[in-house]
Amino acid sequence: MKKLLLTFALAGCAFGQDASAVYQSANRPRALALIGDRYHSPMYIRDGLAPAFLRENIPVTFIENDQALTAEALKDFQLLVILRDGMNWPKGYDQPAVKWMTDAQQQALWDFVHNGGGFLPLHNAQGIYPPDGLYYKLLGGDYGGHPKPYVFTVRIENHTHPVTAGVEDFEIFDEQHTVKYYLDREHLLLRSIARDNLAAPAGWWREMGQGRLVYLAPGHTPEALGHPMIQRLLRNSMRWCLRMK
Repeated sequence: MKKLLLTFALAGCAFGQDASAVYQSANRPRALALIGDRYHSPMYIRDGLAPAFLRENIPVTFIENDQALTAEALKDFQLLVILRDGMNWPKGYDQPAVKWMTDAQQQALWDFVHNGGGFLPLHNAQGIYPPDGLYYKLLGGDYGGHPKPYVFTVRIENHTHPVTAGVEDFEIFDEQHTVKYYLDREHLLLRSIARDNLAAPAGWWREMGQGRLVYLAPGHTPEALGHPMIQRLLRNSMRWCLRMK
């Protein structure tokens, strides 16, 4: 037990903050996380994301049903996290996929952010959504494919933004998504660089209306989600999106 308590204490110190500060109020923001698809088990995603929510004391509801993502549901939350692609396979995996996100859902996300909500899309949340819709206009990027998982470097492009506070360049074993990036240099936070020099944007921020968005590309493997630097990026992103000090 003493060893376990020491581990948690050191984890709090490693993030450069008072580990008890987030436990001083019962008035906590709430998060909704839509996770899991054909290629990404909701089990490892849940287990990989849960520590970041726990250490920030942010209550989170995990859902797999994409049709549960509605304007009405979002009224109860201040942060939305998505780690899943835009495809469903209602007729089986041997038949063409369909894009699940409706126009009404895209409008709901657009309104959620513009009215002050925080949005944290992760990994393949940029993948295969309805083209030319509000979702991609909100995200600021698009799917560009990826090779098989391997070890690559995540390089910090902006060391002054709160999302990258305390984060240094690091290596992970993951899918390197070659994301299409449509924003300017100012909003770029991270870049992925493979050992053969294949490079792509790997994280960015933006503010739209009264809300905030952070996209982080890593997250295909349990090793990536559990990496200390990814955990720190997740926690920093949550705090920034929610305007938490």
